[in-house]
Amino acid sequence: MGQYGRWEGLSTIACYFILYLAAHSIARDKQIIRPLFIAILVSSTLVSVIAIIEYLWTNPSLLLAKVYCSAGFGQPNAFETGRSMATFGNASFLATYLTLALPIIFAYLSANRKDIIPRPLTYFALLSISIALLLTFGRAAWIGAAAGITLAGWLNWDSIKKFRARIATVIIIFVIALATVGVMGDSYSVAGRIASIFKIEGSTLTRVQMWEASLPLISENPLLGSGPDTFKYIFGKYKPEGWVRHISDPLVDKAHNDVLQVAVTHGTLGLLAYLWIFVLLLWSGIRKVRLLKEPQETWLIVGMLGAVLGYFIQLQFNFSHFTTAPYFWLFMGLISGQLQDNNRGRTIGIEALARQKIPAFSILAIAVIGLTLLSTAPLIADIHFAKGRELESLKKLPEAVSEYQAASFVNGLEPTYRVSLAEALIQLGTSTGNDSYIDLGSAAFAEAVRMNPIDEQTYFRAGAAFLEAGRKGNPDLLKASIEQHYRGLALNPVMVDAYLDIGVAHAYLDDYDKAISAWSDALMIEPDNNRAYFNLGWAYEHKGERLRAKEAYLKAYQLNPNMTEAKIAYDRL
Repeated sequence: MGQYGRWEGLSTIACYFILYLAAHSIARDKQIIRPLFIAILVSSTLVSVIAIIEYLWTNPSLLLAKVYCSAGFGQPNAFETGRSMATFGNASFLATYLTLALPIIFAYLSANRKDIIPRPLTYFALLSISIALLLTFGRAAWIGAAAGITLAGWLNWDSIKKFRARIATVIIIFVIALATVGVMGDSYSVAGRIASIFKIEGSTLTRVQMWEASLPLISENPLLGSGPDTFKYIFGKYKPEGWVRHISDPLVDKAHNDVLQVAVTHGTLGLLAYLWIFVLLLWSGIRKVRLLKEPQETWLIVGMLGAVLGYFIQLQFNFSHFTTAPYFWLFMGLISGQLQDNNRGRTIGIEALARQKIPAFSILAIAVIGLTLLSTAPLIADIHFAKGRELESLKKLPEAVSEYQAASFVNGLEPTYRVSLAEALIQLGTSTGNDSYIDLGSAAFAEAVRMNPIDEQTYFRAGAAFLEAGRKGNPDLLKASIEQHYRGLALNPVMVDAYLDIGVAHAYLDDYDKAISAWSDALMIEPDNNRAYFNLGWAYEHKGERLRAKEAYLKAYQLNPNMTEAKIAYDRL
């Protein structure tokens, strides 16, 4: 299935392949060109208009950004809420989608076509998509779109020279888009974002650090890789020092460079196959278009060649995602189908089974039902999961447990559901005093670990849950908390929250020396952690070391003047 929230595992890749074959099989049918182009233009224009409205009326607290974040992907921040996201819930995904659409519309205009969509509507689509793309402030998408349009323009150069007035209109539209965003831009500016491309700082520096840390991962499984969508779980071993020091910090789950991502997860064999397919298709397409020199007939393939080139370029700074990747593979299939000669060539078929219709249709029905269940199970499970999270926030734990159980039943391959189920069960057992719920929660954690033993957050969340349950005087749960946190620290030794919890667990077990050692370890990683200093003060006070306790309390208060309990404790001593 792939990791939760990304869903780009083996089943998704198989679906990409099916889409590729489906597109390839209909590519030579001339009747599909009109509805295909209308669908691309209308849908991308609609999304772009939504993006513009969203930016004008809800900036800097974009409505769909909040919806996206509330679905489990973190809280909105100033950077994300200053960018249009439209129906994608993510500015980069929206930018990727528009990068795929823009070269096709440009190719249609540069070929001087007007038989499918009237020119005024096409100009409006070009303007709205350009503005929306700029409002994503996605630098990689800008570069990709520019490359795609450049390729389309080069391939249609004879037509451009012939119909200069049309191209002049297109250029004016691009200038209007730039000027419009220049006026509308609030949190970010186009010029500032372009300038930041050449500065190794901020998100650019983060990407460089990710790339450097990703390179050693290739040697771990050089031929076949670690497996689809597993980057998150193996990156921890090589992530830069200091990354992910708190449980709430997001784990890096993509390399943000598609070549690196494929090399790590699919191995060098997968990378070579992927690059071979892409380069061969691009080269063959350019060659055929240049030989034909018929822009009236080849404009769609020209536009799609620009689209896949732009997509591939921007992907070296972002990552593949199921919201946009299907378009790439559909376009690849359409291009390859149109490049095929008039003869049918070699095709994949089931001619042997066709002689026996009943077995053939039975196999087809089973395949369709299987794909339907496989495709809908994550969605249905996620609906139950979202209800469970809402109920848990309302302190309706029994109902939340039921929803988490339903999610785990519908999609038994996702450990995230079991982790939340385990936490809810342990909370329910703690609040009701029923140890059987705690036992069920422990079993759910164990099952989640069995399903994915290299997810550090499972151990840390288990450690935190056991600590809360053990505060009421259960030494076994306190020891279990310590054990789980240390298992997580084996994967991520800089998790400050784990050391804090370990110290608290030891304190409840009256082992002050080990508690002090754990909190000191936390300060070695994060020297300005006021909670660690306060805890140290508490431990020294209980050991009778008043001077050291006062120093720790004072340090905690100096680091956080809002920590009144530290000031009270200091004054008391």
